[in-house]
This record gives sequence, structure tokens and C-alpha cells, in this order.
Amino acid sequence: MDNINLFDAHAYFKGLCAKNKLAVANNFYPCSCSGIDTLEDVVTNIRTKSAFCCVDDTNDAVVEQINGGYFNHRVFTVFLLKRCKLNDMESRQKSLDICRQLFRQFHSRMIIDKNGLNDELIYLNTDRIPSREIGKYFMNGCTGLYFMVDIQEPTELIYNKDEWNR
Repeated sequence: MDNINLFDAHAYFKGLCAKNKLAVANNFYPCSCSGIDTLEDVVTNIRTKSAFCCVDDTNDAVVEQINGGYFNHRVFTVFLLKRCKLNDMESRQKSLDICRQLFRQFHSRMIIDKNGLNDELIYLNTDRIPSREIGKYFMNGCTGLYFMVDIQEPTELIYNKDEWNR
């Protein structure tokens, strides 16, 4: 087994966007960013896209030993963002409600998908997925939420003397 990340969060959530009726009906655009302070793909496409499923391409991780094996525990942040009419609280509320519903639907699908991932020794934690709604001053004409999902995947930590000079 290579020391590579087995779970591709970008491909996974892009697939969810393509398969989910609510995401398709609201044109959720799968993209990536490097954190809430940049949201590069969102900012670049805000004029041409109306909704975003943005996966943070940086993640927090820890390697931990569990039952004698080592696992890479990674946390992914996913932003569900939808444009709304500027200074229109009713439009903002409708957009936020769509993001809330999509998050619920994604979570329900992750519960189903976790069994298939377990067969590949990737453990998707669906028991606790924290989320946070974005405040009204986040980005004019856009609202939504973000959630964090964590996975554990095996990693090989076998010492190889050929990797060392001494």
C-alpha cells in the first residue's frame, strides 16, 4: 500500500452534485478553494454560476494508531453556497433553505456510501458532521453553510532503510 490519500473528496462531492436532484435543479457547481478566506473558484465564477459545492483543498489531518494499525485521519470542509438577491432577506432565506436541504440530503447519502467505503478500508464518520451557517456579511448576494466531514484511511508506516542516507 502506498502512502497516498485513498479518499478523493473533490471527486466524491462532484459526484454527489451530479447525482442529486436538488443540486442539479439549482445548478450547484462543484469547485475547490483553499479555505473560507479565499474561496478562489467561488469568487472567480460568482458572476456566471448561481450555486457552489466548494471543497476545501487543504485539510487538517492526524496520523493515529488504532488496534495496531496506523490511520490517516483527515477532516474535509465543504461549502454549500447559493446566490441570492442583494439586500433581499426573503431571497437570502430561500437560498439558505436550499443549502440546508442539500446538506441534509448529502448527509443521508454519505450514510449509505460509508458501507462501500468501509470495504476499501476508508472509514467515513457520519455519526457527527458539524456545520455552520454563513452570516449575512459573508459575501454580498450569497449565503449558505459549510460542514466538516472526517475520514480515516490506512497508512503504511513501515521503516525502509533505502529511504535514508544513514
